[in-house]
Amino acid sequence: MLYRKICLLSILFFIFFILSSKCFSAYEVNMKADSVTYQQDDEVVNASGNVELDWTGKIIKADNIEMKIKTQQLQANGNVEIKEKNNILFSDNVHYDMAKEQGELEDTSGTTSSMYFKAQKMIKISSDTYKIQNVTLSNCDLDEPHYHIYAKEGIFVVDKKITVYKAVSYIGKVPVFYFPKYTRNLAGSGSRFSYEIEPGYTGDGGASAKGKLKYKFSEQLNAALLLDYLGTRGVGAGTEASYYKKNKVKATIYAYITKDQKQNSQRWMIKPSYWHKINDLWTIQSHAEFVSDSYFNNRYSTKDWNRVLNKRKSYISVTRQSSKSNLRIISELYQIYNPITDKLQSGSYLMLPQISFSLYPLKMLGAMQNFTFSFENKTNYEADASNKTYDYKTITATADYNLTKDYRLTKKLTFKPKIGMNETFYNRITSANNDKYSTTRYYGSLNTRYRLTWWMDWNVSYEGQLRSQTNSLSIDTNEFDKGVEKNAVMFNNYIYTNSNLIIRNITGYDLRHLDAQGLTGHIDWYPFITELTYVPSSKLTLYVKQTQDLHPFDFKSIQFDSMFGKLEQCYFKMSAFYYQTNPDEIDLVSGIGFWLNSKWRFDYLMRIKSKYKSMEWKGKDHEFKLYRDLHCFNLGVSFRLRDTYYETFLKFDMKANVPTLTKKDGTKEIDQEFYPWK
Repeated sequence: MLYRKICLLSILFFIFFILSSKCFSAYEVNMKADSVTYQQDDEVVNASGNVELDWTGKIIKADNIEMKIKTQQLQANGNVEIKEKNNILFSDNVHYDMAKEQGELEDTSGTTSSMYFKAQKMIKISSDTYKIQNVTLSNCDLDEPHYHIYAKEGIFVVDKKITVYKAVSYIGKVPVFYFPKYTRNLAGSGSRFSYEIEPGYTGDGGASAKGKLKYKFSEQLNAALLLDYLGTRGVGAGTEASYYKKNKVKATIYAYITKDQKQNSQRWMIKPSYWHKINDLWTIQSHAEFVSDSYFNNRYSTKDWNRVLNKRKSYISVTRQSSKSNLRIISELYQIYNPITDKLQSGSYLMLPQISFSLYPLKMLGAMQNFTFSFENKTNYEADASNKTYDYKTITATADYNLTKDYRLTKKLTFKPKIGMNETFYNRITSANNDKYSTTRYYGSLNTRYRLTWWMDWNVSYEGQLRSQTNSLSIDTNEFDKGVEKNAVMFNNYIYTNSNLIIRNITGYDLRHLDAQGLTGHIDWYPFITELTYVPSSKLTLYVKQTQDLHPFDFKSIQFDSMFGKLEQCYFKMSAFYYQTNPDEIDLVSGIGFWLNSKWRFDYLMRIKSKYKSMEWKGKDHEFKLYRDLHCFNLGVSFRLRDTYYETFLKFDMKANVPTLTKKDGTKEIDQEFYPWK
């Protein structure tokens, strides 16, 4: 045995010497095999049995390899595997011209970072490019894939892209789409092309079917085509596109149009958004919403239970942010429509402009100083009792300056005083009052932190604030509070029994005694709040919050939240809410989710009210989801019920990556979507 190993090593050394010094123009070739022979007259190397050849970054494995040194030809057959960068090719028979870096591969299959492919023949035409014939591309690694794209010819550039021509996509054996040219980017993550299909049924709209065809032009640019059948409401179509250049530009545009049969009108919506970083200091941002009518129908939305979108916001802003300050200038239009009267509601406004400026904390004589300033030029839109809309302008300016400093008196005792002044100017309080007002507020606080033991901290703070008379620096003593807007002591107790359990108590006392001055309903004592958070492990979380009035001593509310397990694996959560205002009812929220097996995922969430004394249940708010892993597709079913309204949707889409690169639950990389019904 030792003699055989010595002979084999001698042959290999002789071959390496010939290959490196004579034949391959400074290319380093390393080879190992179970058996190696060398024909000196013909200068031919034959290797068999677990042959592995390392040549110019390529690793070639095969049952047999023959190398003709004079002509620099390589022939490999039997379970051939070629690993080149992030790609692996499998073939029955390979022929290479190692000098020209050209050759042919027959009956080839392979895998890249984002897909599988098969080809009847691959012809290597340069160091990193192949011509491919009768090629199949897919995310599915089965011999008969669930989904694939077939073409007679194309180009494969190693670790960069595959381009095929006159391609047809198939689901099973059924053709569904034709591409004159289809390119798959191998340097990115996943397919350039994907789609989603979502059939469904709603209680007020009947059967529907929603489709989304997405295409990834590059790592920065994505686009999608939306085609929807919306049941009794008609049909809809739209498009969306997004462009993202990291730390430089973000841009999206979404457009949707529908022939709404119930409203007997054609309705549309357009939403562009843009963000641009000009340099290290300046950025600009804008967003706009254009709709055909005052309340573009949002019944196509199925996630937030908000059946009508009656709010619109458009804005443009410029921001300058440095290490010392932040400046933002924004103009904004915010509209709230009443769908019944088709008029603007209170709260609508046009901001032209709003300016906010802040200096980051600066040290002065050991104290930290803070300064902020804001200005608003605002046109408000109101509706009176007869639903007549009118507008009025308000101008507001505020400036705030304060100083804070930490004093550590002992190892356990810390003081933090704060003093400040706030100046506010506004030209009117209401639409009917257009007098100009200027108000000054003087405020201060003193926070004391005391570490009672290693597991308990006390925070006792005093907070005070005085208000001046209008257009004066003198304290306003004419109002019911005598110009004292705040005069209170606050108490916080923190208990850390260990890293898993935290208990917090909060309360306070109002020193103004406004109830003695005839202010109805005022209570000096703040509610006593107790919070408990217990996280013994990553699979269990408990939270309890109880609120109690101290004077009069009265129970107010209690909240309980619990989570067992992990959301992405198996979980159960239960929440309960009790309020004194509804003494006979408890609000309950419960949910459960788990993998039935490696393919099926189940989720259920329920929100109800319980009259615990009579054991009555009311309120129908249920959400049920079922997910099925279909190897290279995702299949999901959702059912929602709220009172008498219900809806169910079936979602079917293609996975972005090969199965080994897709999460167990089928989730994909986040892509920016603006979809009214998403």
